[in-house]
Amino acid sequence: MRFSHHHESTIKCKPCFTCASQTSAYTSAMLDTQKLLTFAAVVRLGSFAAAARELGYTQPGVSQQMKALERELKTTLFSREGRGLKLSEQGEVLASRAESLITDLRATEERVAAVARLKEARVRVCAFPSANATLIPSAISRLRARHLGIEIELFEAEPPESLDGLESGEYDVVVAFRYDDQPVPDIGDSVVSIELIDEPMVLMLWDDHPLARRKQIELAELRDERWVAGCVRCRHEFVSACAVAGFEPRIDITTDDNLAVQSYVVAGLGLAMMPRMTQSFVKHPKLRTRPLLPERHRHVTATVLRSQRQKPAVLRVLESLREAAESMALAVHT
Repeated sequence: MRFSHHHESTIKCKPCFTCASQTSAYTSAMLDTQKLLTFAAVVRLGSFAAAARELGYTQPGVSQQMKALERELKTTLFSREGRGLKLSEQGEVLASRAESLITDLRATEERVAAVARLKEARVRVCAFPSANATLIPSAISRLRARHLGIEIELFEAEPPESLDGLESGEYDVVVAFRYDDQPVPDIGDSVVSIELIDEPMVLMLWDDHPLARRKQIELAELRDERWVAGCVRCRHEFVSACAVAGFEPRIDITTDDNLAVQSYVVAGLGLAMMPRMTQSFVKHPKLRTRPLLPERHRHVTATVLRSQRQKPAVLRVLESLREAAESMALAVHT
């Protein structure tokens, strides 16, 4: 298994560009993708020189690419206006489509690369931070014990960005989450989600807090407390839960670091409402967690492209994730 970060790869295909209003000029033309990328940079930055600096080319090199693109399309894309550039009518047509074409090309390349990866039993798994600290290590350990030929590339991101990466082909399996009051994401027919964990939220407090001896605590009782809040989506869930309980929380500290949340709580700087999964990596002996009422839940899912769900490597990863989730749920209850 190796840990890596995704980098955009060079697009080498030569897609066809057509425009209904310019059919005679374009139908026989094949756009060179590199020239299209350069054209988009020129349009966005306003000059050959600026595009050259951004792309690492020389200015004459950019100029030559644009002249070659005009020859391929058999039309003029730019005209000089003083010291600046002005798009021709044909150039405006191409500019209006260039970014969407580049996005589609990258997504297509990623999808093709994903198929090739899975044939080689290489699976890109993306998960949110607390899952990477708990669920994913257990799942990968199970996977390694049974299927030594499967290679995992691990990434970290939170939804919706992680789900966007799945649809673009950047990831093969995405472990994501949503809260009770958040709508089920509209992920379309091209992907399928499997629920792994339905976990309640818990209260984190220090061991000599007046409520630490209680077995469970009503959220409405905590209206006068100071709070430590987590990531943006977790913070939104927390504020929403407090609103239902009839108060607006006083949030003194916010951090995306789950271990930092524990440290702030143990230091007496505030309470925290966190998903139960975080109990799996409680490190502070003076930290206590208690059930909160009314219960609110976080739903953890594994999402894959429908077209790849039956690929052997993907099936093995999903199987390992389900087993790890079941084991973790049992461990938290005991």
